[in-house]
Amino acid sequence: MAEITLVANAGVLVAHGGRALLVDGVHREDGHPFSRVPEADLVRMRFGVHPFERLDYLLFTHEHPDHFTPRLVSELVARRRVRSIFLPGADRGSQDLADLKALAGERGIPFHALSLAPGESARFEPEAGIAVTAIGARHMGRQFQDVRNDCYLLALGGLNLLFTGDADHVPEYYEAALKGVDLDAAFVNPIFFHNETGQAIIRDIFRPREVVIYHMPFADDDTLHFACMVGRDREKYAGSGLPVRVLAGEGQRLRLPGPTA
Repeated sequence: MAEITLVANAGVLVAHGGRALLVDGVHREDGHPFSRVPEADLVRMRFGVHPFERLDYLLFTHEHPDHFTPRLVSELVARRRVRSIFLPGADRGSQDLADLKALAGERGIPFHALSLAPGESARFEPEAGIAVTAIGARHMGRQFQDVRNDCYLLALGGLNLLFTGDADHVPEYYEAALKGVDLDAAFVNPIFFHNETGQAIIRDIFRPREVVIYHMPFADDDTLHFACMVGRDREKYAGSGLPVRVLAGEGQRLRLPGPTA
């Protein structure tokens, strides 16, 4: 059983087996039509207040302000230790990202600066019962085709969860890494779910037990009306037979049972 808590947008806290993994969950910048991580949650993270009593692993798909603010991650790890950090861009990124890498090195915090080409993957096993497979992809949208986006396949004691961030709907990105993997849940953003090629990838490559639509603005921030689009798309694709859930409310939680539950 894994418990998923929405922080903001694609930011989710994954709790399983006494460990906690935070994906794309440390950011608070403007300049985008999505929600920022509430300041209160950033404080809770720094001081280990519920639901952030544990923060073992930090993972980031790419350095966009609605996913990852390196300066805030530096403030977090300066106050409390984590077991490991998965970072985008081995050879590029902002000065704040470089400063975060330097701080992690000073504090003896292992980090992985990823530089995977689209379709490549790398598997890490930081401890027994936890495996992280990073899958190289590019950001969706023509204006972002030079931006890498690493997807994360989390294997947690027999539970397989895929977080795609803003990865584009290109089948070749996923085929090799997910061959033979039984996904319990695939987390996709509303544009991926809306796209017909994205639907084909979900159906033919991901083949999950269920789909979770995330990277949704909170209701008060939904100026682009993503909730309406997702509502229509859930009706349109209802015939796929896949259960679909939506993570959109601040602090919303989902429980995902394992394959034998």
